Amino acid sequence: MSSGGLVWGCCGLPTADDYIQCKKCMKAFHLACLTSSSGSSDLVVPPWICPACTNQLPKGGNGDEIPVGFSPNVTTRPTKRQALESPPGSGPDLASKEDLRCVVQEVVQREIEGLAAKISGSLRLVLNSELKTVSAEIKDMKDSMNFMNTKFEEMLRDQNEAKVIIADLKAENASLTSTVKDLSARLNSIEQNARSKNVEIQCVPEKKNENVIEIVTKISKVINCNVSSENIASCTRIAKLNPGHPRPRSIVAQFSTIQTRDKFMAAVINYNKQRPLHDKLNSANLDIDGPKTPIYVVDHLSPANKALHAAARTAAKQKGYKHVWVRSGRIYMRKSDDSNFILVKDMDTIKNLV
Repeated sequence: MSSGGLVWGCCGLPTADDYIQCKKCMKAFHLACLTSSSGSSDLVVPPWICPACTNQLPKGGNGDEIPVGFSPNVTTRPTKRQALESPPGSGPDLASKEDLRCVVQEVVQREIEGLAAKISGSLRLVLNSELKTVSAEIKDMKDSMNFMNTKFEEMLRDQNEAKVIIADLKAENASLTSTVKDLSARLNSIEQNARSKNVEIQCVPEKKNENVIEIVTKISKVINCNVSSENIASCTRIAKLNPGHPRPRSIVAQFSTIQTRDKFMAAVINYNKQRPLHDKLNSANLDIDGPKTPIYVVDHLSPANKALHAAARTAAKQKGYKHVWVRSGRIYMRKSDDSNFILVKDMDTIKNLV
């Protein structure tokens, strides 16, 4: 009988609870039926062969026959598991749970190995592709670094050459500066020596059709020097440095000899010493109409010495020097009446004043 797809070899009741199948004929037997017939439930442990199939097994003979004393209903395990690729039911016994576990492990291991091989191949391809790109970029970077290194070495070489050139230029500039300074001093000395016979008369009021030689001779009479026109080689007014300044142009008188010039300067100094501050040499002494203005007679300085004299007077005010004067084209300074005088040779002398 069959019930639910099963072929029954016992009572045939259509119940599928607690049954076992014969591994030969595949018929189903209720455990209750087998127990009642044999009196023991130990004989119905799978894999199991029903009594009918057991009776059909050959007895004795060659190695394929059942050994003597073999009980078909005694549970035994096969010595060798069914091959993984063999068809179902082709093995000597049905697969046990351990066999199934081994089969599953082999399948899973084989799948994992195959997947690992695929992943490894894919990774190898991806890595090779990426490594080619990275290798190309590294090569480009290396080329760029080599190029930059070459340029850097060229810059260092150019910089070293520039340092040598700059050092040479500094030395040459220092030499030229010293030479220019020496030449400027010589030129200034020559210009000042050319003015050794000259005096500069400042702040004399200007008039049209004036005779500057007569003005000089009149001054000489006032200071008791008695210089005649024959002792004056030339006499003229000079241009102002600042044309917009209201101060009159100075008169430069060149005497025939240095002695005459020194005599004229000494007479002016003596005249001013003998007079009070408000009555020193002035325009009223020359009978010049207009307001009474002081008249100054000084050495005719070269342009460089004029600038040096102006700087010395400014420094004297700033640093408390009492006297600044010019004698024979040279500039002197004195901090107090009892201190030593200082000869102002150049701007460095003014810068080093204390």
